[in-house]
Amino acid sequence: MTHPHTGHPAEHFPPTAPGHGHGVVPFIPQQAQPGVPYQARTAQAPAELPAAAALPAESFDLPRPVLVPEDEPVRVSVDNNRCHIYGICQQEAPEVFRISEGGSLHYTRAVPAEFAAKARQATRCCPMQAIRIEGGRTRTSGPAGERLPGRPLRSGASARAGRKRIVVAGAGLAGLSAASRLRERGFDGELVIVGEEAHRPYSRPPLSKQFLSGELEAEQLMFRAEEALDAHWLLDTGMVGLDLHGSAVHLRGGERLPFEGLVVATGVDAKRLPEAPLFSDRIRTIRTLQDAAAVRRAMDAAHARHVVILGGGFVGCELACTLRARGLDVTLVVHSAPLLRRVLGERVGAVVADIQRRAGADVRLGTRITDWQDHGDVLRLRLDDGEVIDADFVVLGLGSEPRTEWLRDSGLDVSDGVLCTPTCHAIDRWGRPTPHVVAAGDVARWPNLRFDAEPRRTEHLIHAVEMGQHAADALLRGPDRAARFAPVPRFWSEQHGTRIQAVGIPALGTDVEITEGSLRSERFVARYTRETAYGPQIVAAVAFDMPLELLEYRDQIGRSRPRSRALNRRSRR
Repeated sequence: MTHPHTGHPAEHFPPTAPGHGHGVVPFIPQQAQPGVPYQARTAQAPAELPAAAALPAESFDLPRPVLVPEDEPVRVSVDNNRCHIYGICQQEAPEVFRISEGGSLHYTRAVPAEFAAKARQATRCCPMQAIRIEGGRTRTSGPAGERLPGRPLRSGASARAGRKRIVVAGAGLAGLSAASRLRERGFDGELVIVGEEAHRPYSRPPLSKQFLSGELEAEQLMFRAEEALDAHWLLDTGMVGLDLHGSAVHLRGGERLPFEGLVVATGVDAKRLPEAPLFSDRIRTIRTLQDAAAVRRAMDAAHARHVVILGGGFVGCELACTLRARGLDVTLVVHSAPLLRRVLGERVGAVVADIQRRAGADVRLGTRITDWQDHGDVLRLRLDDGEVIDADFVVLGLGSEPRTEWLRDSGLDVSDGVLCTPTCHAIDRWGRPTPHVVAAGDVARWPNLRFDAEPRRTEHLIHAVEMGQHAADALLRGPDRAARFAPVPRFWSEQHGTRIQAVGIPALGTDVEITEGSLRSERFVARYTRETAYGPQIVAAVAFDMPLELLEYRDQIGRSRPRSRALNRRSRR
């Protein structure tokens, strides 16, 4: 059942110039042309494309995310106790990993060099960090195609004096991915990673599930695929400003960190309600490892029996699963209806609400909290229908906001994230690209031309991996030579044992068709389409407990369908 094109092609980096071979672009920072707007200088400008109409994927050269080939074979092992059979590994490396019809994972332990890069990418994208990879060597080449001898020297060595410096602002997965790709491409200058948290990069999806339940501890969440990364880490270090023209990041202690290239990957913060008590220990968000640890401690200290979760997105729904599994009473208070409506639409989202209710969660849809009272030993919440609920604890799962406060006076366009060109280069307030600054991950807003020219943010683990890699390539190439980043977004969830997997952007769909299985059985594949000037466009597919069946849909995302077929069995969201 494996689709022939489900894995990323392991390609060489395209030649930098005639005669240069497959090598890294010599890193020479370019300055934006003063007074010349971005739209006037590149054919890839969002303003030159119809902002609302979908663009047929067939009309664009939209390559898959590129991997750097490796010269040597690797060995792969999987921790079966941590693997949840999400199927991400098979999507990344179908030659190495395979989910059987019975739902178990099979894999090749000894992976030949030709598939080593795919196996390593699968390791990076595994949300549970269940895959371990050993051995292998990444190909690197110099500006003229010559091989670089071994690994570069350690950061800070005297041999690096006078070499270029790239700063990665953000020590999350997107920043880690960008830093790793820079080294893979042969960048041997100074690489500095600045992070506000005290931890090395870790996997965030388990925070509201396996970490909160105690199944995994903090050290088990750390990413292991880049353990040998050659970089200088500035952790527990806040960034307070960016001098765009002077090419320097301002740090919290007053230090100035100059750079020749910058990757902005500062991620997002959890939203809070302005009317909720700000300093109550019984009201928490879960965004960071520190947040999740505080929630775990506070719930234990409060001997919580009844927890109210505010928000019906993935964080809220997955928290409800974790807490119900611990035997706690859970009330989900959701302003919209149904659960996950913004992500999956009404009909598919209603299935999630049924799953939650059957597991014992009290789901309150179309409901607001109008009054908060913290009595010390209990939180008293008044709902807009007049009912009063007493809770031991409240967890806010209201979505996120991009971490751009440190960029407000930088001259970059930071309205709802860092606005970028299709190549991931940041755009300033005057519409010009900044050749020496790129953005990646949750904080970046860019037009994915697989769908249309509307800039959007995407907040998923695999997206952070792929965009970090592409942003690094784009920084080395410059905006005139970099490829457009047009991935197929992919995400997953688990609701009381039901695996939900998706490819594309379901929120863009206006019509939903159940192509396999049925909603009643809660085991199905739903295909999402929308009407465009070029015909119905497939924008997403969502599978409930059908990981194998979903594989064939990935390459359809962004394509147009014949109108006659699109009208069959179509149903409104």
